[in-house]
Amino acid sequence: MPALESLSVTGSRGAVDLDSATPKRVRGRALIVDDETANRRLLSLMLQREGFHSLEAQSGEEALALFAAERPDIVFMDVVMPGLDGFETTRRIKAMAGLDFIPVIFLTALKDEQSLVRCTQSGGDDFLVKPFSVTVLKARILAMERVRDLQRTISAKQQALTALWERDREEHALAERVLSQAVSSQNAATDKFGLVQRSAAIFSGDLVLSAHLPGGGLRILVGDFTGHGLAATIGALPVADVFHAMTRKGFDDARVLLEINDKLYRVLPTDRFMAACLISISRKGDELRWWNGGMPSCWLRTRTGLRELVSHALPLGVLPDLAGAEAPRRIPVSPGDRLLMMTDGVLEACDGEGLMFVNAGFDDVLKDWLRGAPVLPALFEAFDAHCAETPQFDDVAVVEVPFEAHLFAAPTLDQIPVPLSGWRWSLELEGERVARQPSIESVLEPLGLLDGLRQHMGVIETIVSELYSNALEHGVLKLDSSMKETPEGFDAYYRERARRLVHACSGQVTLRLSYRPEGDGGCVRVQVSDSGDGFKPDDTLGVARNPTRPWGRGIALVRDLCESVTYRGNGSEVDAIYRW
Repeated sequence: MPALESLSVTGSRGAVDLDSATPKRVRGRALIVDDETANRRLLSLMLQREGFHSLEAQSGEEALALFAAERPDIVFMDVVMPGLDGFETTRRIKAMAGLDFIPVIFLTALKDEQSLVRCTQSGGDDFLVKPFSVTVLKARILAMERVRDLQRTISAKQQALTALWERDREEHALAERVLSQAVSSQNAATDKFGLVQRSAAIFSGDLVLSAHLPGGGLRILVGDFTGHGLAATIGALPVADVFHAMTRKGFDDARVLLEINDKLYRVLPTDRFMAACLISISRKGDELRWWNGGMPSCWLRTRTGLRELVSHALPLGVLPDLAGAEAPRRIPVSPGDRLLMMTDGVLEACDGEGLMFVNAGFDDVLKDWLRGAPVLPALFEAFDAHCAETPQFDDVAVVEVPFEAHLFAAPTLDQIPVPLSGWRWSLELEGERVARQPSIESVLEPLGLLDGLRQHMGVIETIVSELYSNALEHGVLKLDSSMKETPEGFDAYYRERARRLVHACSGQVTLRLSYRPEGDGGCVRVQVSDSGDGFKPDDTLGVARNPTRPWGRGIALVRDLCESVTYRGNGSEVDAIYRW
């Protein structure tokens, strides 16, 4: 090696006697890489007196083998060596060290700036220019040890945090699977409509629920909770419970929305709510009932073009009650029509330049949407092209519903043994008790009268609920449904209903149910009578021709579900036969 590269060590007061130095505490293993034996020996003696166990390598290849076998705590690297020079050896040592910080100090007589830059670029952490002071060498070693120890402390904490994060991620993933299963396990007919859901995090704040209506038809709710992740998902379970339970029992859209709103208002904090769109499709697939509270517009593709179903109500959970003006609406539909529902994560998805999808491609998808053809493939082809590799921070849910009568018929029920004998049951309520409409299922179950009827209880509850409500409101309370023709009148109707229940409720309602088996089926007879003056049930049939009205569909629904509905006594007595 040229004399320029020989190692020279001096002290602040002259030559240093390495042999007379006092041994220090054990500080680890030091790897010395130099092709000159004298240089390695001199530095080794000094490092031993500083408490290091020294390892010596005379070439880059030998240094790599020693590093792999001994894993030293610090490396002193010469620059100019035959074979692998110091720069390449350092690069390989750093690659072998991985995330573990092992400092490399270059010892060199090269003083040009380019060489010093190469020391850093190859992975060196410090360098000393020969000849150097022992004091400076000790100081550099101490500085590197501090950096190394700090890095190892940080690395250990990072590993602990990574383990905690991974365990937390696994627990979140498990919770998401359990929650998703609990929320969506009761969904019905998901194979009958198009559905795409994408989550921006482990938990999704978008919710899609579906359930068959009693006697046929389908109800779908698409919801979007404020926020993202777990906080946005926490309200999904109570919403799903209310939705499925009330749909199964035959409650209408308005009552389902009222109950969900009440539940969310009581459960969620004031800054949390759920925008939602609820639709119900009739058994014949010829009518759409819809309600939109704070969601993006739904789009109905008909033979005459596109119809926009805009938001007309507040999201659920904002106020303690829903205004009467925000009642569900009705639209006649035809076979071949299709409905598109979505959350705002679709429209507000941005490309790399911050341009939202609603302003760059969505309108073209709607324009090219042909009646009778699915739109989801074209929608998400354009959506994915728009987003490209840009990360999205909002959940996405899209539902496409085709209107075909055979798609929404009541599901085939497993045969359940039919009781061999029939039964009769009756209940008479008077005064303030008439306001407490009974749940037929909860009344009949303790009596053991549900055998053979459980799969029909949703339809029976709907029939009883509608007939009982008519008897109470129009018979006993003498209320006129025509009051609900305007939003103001709708509110006034229910305010007057509540007032009369408290101050003017003096009549009675009698409810009779009977059942008889018929071969492999059966027949339930529902009779409701009241002490009022009655009403004209035939006047309500015209409502079916005006589906935009938010009231008056009860009798028409009962007639649709029953084999026969007969009114007597000017409407104060009704006899309905449900047969299967």
